[in-house]
Amino acid sequence: MRLPILPLLLTLFPIFGWTRKIPDINWISSNPIFDVSNTDHVISVHIGDRVSIKCPKSEPNGKYEYSYIYMVSDEEYDHCFLSKPRLVGACDNQTVDASINIVFRSFTPTPGGFEFQPGKNYFLISTSDGTQEGIDRKKDGLCTTKQMKIKFEVEQDRRGIQNPKFAARTLKKDRDAEQSTPVMYVVHDGNDIDDDDDGSNACSYLVSILFLLASRYLL
Repeated sequence: MRLPILPLLLTLFPIFGWTRKIPDINWISSNPIFDVSNTDHVISVHIGDRVSIKCPKSEPNGKYEYSYIYMVSDEEYDHCFLSKPRLVGACDNQTVDASINIVFRSFTPTPGGFEFQPGKNYFLISTSDGTQEGIDRKKDGLCTTKQMKIKFEVEQDRRGIQNPKFAARTLKKDRDAEQSTPVMYVVHDGNDIDDDDDGSNACSYLVSILFLLASRYLL
């Protein structure tokens, strides 16, 4: 008895949604995307997309731009202040190459993890002033002087349904004794390994196997 492999194969295709790697964002005030003359800081994404925000490298003269990156409300974004922010990551160590890796998911099992819903906007800003002493500023800073802010517009899912598979990976970093804020930054040592690639490879292998089974079924 032959199993209906081909219908099964066609049914599985919608499950494996295509994901995008958004171009890296260099989190430094000299980045042209923060120029007021353009709207490059407004980025459209879909559930399942991912992006890396790269902290700056130390300049030859030892100068470094220090900043905390927060997820905020639209009002905080517009007026460059912090009311109820969530810490996303920190660019506070000039001796390492650090980046914040974000995967846009509509569901995460991680306590305190970031979740993103289609049709909504999410905002990142930095109110630090670029100096080590001014990294804890709660108002203005680089957000005002250099327009360091990003707006993510989460579009509706390509298939018209929400896919809960993907989410922002979070780590915990205690900023003070009273509050622990979820962050999503990792230190790279030159061997950048993306966990999502393993999942993508597994999906590719499964689809290949199903194609082989379908071919044998049709012969």
